[in-house]
Amino acid sequence: MQYRFVILLLLLSSYASAQGRSKHRYLEVGFLFGLTNYSGDIAEKRIEISETKPGYGAFLRYQISPKFAVKTHMYSGSIAGDDKNSKTHKERNFRFSTSLTEFGAVAEWHVFGKARFNSTGVQKMTFSPYLFLGVGVTFASPDAEYYGPPDKRNEYLRVPFPEDGLRTRFVLAPMGAGFKANILERFCLGADIGWRPVFSDDLDGVHYNGSPKYGDWYYFLGITASFIVSGE
Repeated sequence: MQYRFVILLLLLSSYASAQGRSKHRYLEVGFLFGLTNYSGDIAEKRIEISETKPGYGAFLRYQISPKFAVKTHMYSGSIAGDDKNSKTHKERNFRFSTSLTEFGAVAEWHVFGKARFNSTGVQKMTFSPYLFLGVGVTFASPDAEYYGPPDKRNEYLRVPFPEDGLRTRFVLAPMGAGFKANILERFCLGADIGWRPVFSDDLDGVHYNGSPKYGDWYYFLGITASFIVSGE
């Protein structure tokens, strides 16, 4: 899957270069450094702060106009959950952890997008909040376990861990918001927060032993830094 991402980056880069020195079209290569979290069967709250983990990634953004851009990305991180953080499931004694590798493509709408240069061709600092929505796929290998008293195991487990037949690849719909600031002529800083519904209850390795009718989610929150490598 990684080689497909690289090929996509190269194709976008070639396309951007072919556009010439447009005042509005340019290509950025960037990096994200931040945090991940999760909600699902082993999380009482929507977000359990104590289970926050580091995340990171790289992206390629092609700015089509001041208001619209497309972005491809590869993000990685880890998520975890533990019943010890739950008031209602503390006696159940389930926990899990998994690493994630996500590949995706999103469209960005820069709500107040403005050109990077004024009418005389001088670069100006711009601040651009945006919304995004796209599609992607993530790979995970959840490791769920019961760590309570052996004599209570059958009380909480419908099937043994690890559960059979769980997915390890998930289609998702990255959505969220962020902002980008053009600090220098070729350098941008920003922030990004995104929700990832995976349309499955298998992400945490708990399906039959949990609540199958509710799907799992995970989240990325990060600071971004990018460099304009093509375009004016």
